[in-house]
Amino acid sequence: MLECISFNSSTPSPRNNLPPPSNSQGDNSTPSTSPNVSREYDLAVQAPSYNEILTIIQPPLQLHNIQIQQQQDEHDEDDDSHHRDILTQVLQPDSNSVRETLANAKPESALTRLVSSYFDHSETTSHLCLLLFNTVRIARQMYKPISDFISVLPDDSSSLSQPQCNTAYDLFVQFNRHENPFVFPHFHTLRNSFSDLKHKINIDRRKCRHRIRLFRRATIGCALCALATVSIAVVTTVIVATHASIGFAAMVPFCFRFPKKKKRKELARLKQLDAAENGTFVVNDINTIDSLVDRLQTAVEGDKAYVKFALERGRDRHPIQEVIKQLRKTQPIFEQLLRDLEQHIYLCFYTVNKARYALLKEISLHQSL
Repeated sequence: MLECISFNSSTPSPRNNLPPPSNSQGDNSTPSTSPNVSREYDLAVQAPSYNEILTIIQPPLQLHNIQIQQQQDEHDEDDDSHHRDILTQVLQPDSNSVRETLANAKPESALTRLVSSYFDHSETTSHLCLLLFNTVRIARQMYKPISDFISVLPDDSSSLSQPQCNTAYDLFVQFNRHENPFVFPHFHTLRNSFSDLKHKINIDRRKCRHRIRLFRRATIGCALCALATVSIAVVTTVIVATHASIGFAAMVPFCFRFPKKKKRKELARLKQLDAAENGTFVVNDINTIDSLVDRLQTAVEGDKAYVKFALERGRDRHPIQEVIKQLRKTQPIFEQLLRDLEQHIYLCFYTVNKARYALLKEISLHQSL
């Protein structure tokens, strides 16, 4: 990118320097999604549930009257209602299904508290993703007037007429009124919540595995007890053997049944803990989304700095032409970042729902134990 603007004046001023380019738009190469993410995305796209998510999210949000920043206050109540309605449709299994299933569990148990926390965190994740999807729409509306204007300009921005520069200036004024929509501090708290939950789940899993090992040893002990019964029956007299066999035979079924039942419960518990832990891996998607949001926030701040630079110099053609030139370079990169963010939002919805289904299935399968 150019770092300064060339004026025809014989005494250039230091104020004529363009602001330095932002890191997220510092080169002209368009960022691309990694092969692993693309493959994961392709697999997700083929899933019926993924297409259902797209069907739910896209048409309502396209038809919904989303206002930008200064117009939003008067529509907050309607927006909140619309948001809750869409979240209810997108989040599967929904919160009502989760509550009904957990109602049959022991509310005071550590397992119930852990899986309840997971369902709460996953719902928060979908809530934030839906807000962020809305933010992408707001960003596109924010940039649309300038993007549309640039698309009809000649490739050589240095040949702009004064009326075109006046139009650009007015669009810059409009653009500068908007706040950066990508100020999104929520993900740090969500990451910490998932990290704490995963730590608690791992502690419980270790305890569960330890108990399973103990039950296995108890089962082996019962097997040795049964073997001893047979041995005694062989070496003792017929009468003594008969009474001994009766005594040991009464003990052996109980000996086997007790650890087997306990072990079955612990195995069921372990499967639920494993499913809950698998659900916490959505934090990888959250990290990627957070990184993209940071880049978009930086990109918007960079573009606002360019626009402010032009506005500070009035309707002078030269700074306006140079800022248009910079915005023409940054727009494809910015749009690609928006597409990448949308892609990861869809993946996050899909991952959350897949994990919620898996965990609720494990809970339902083992509620009778």
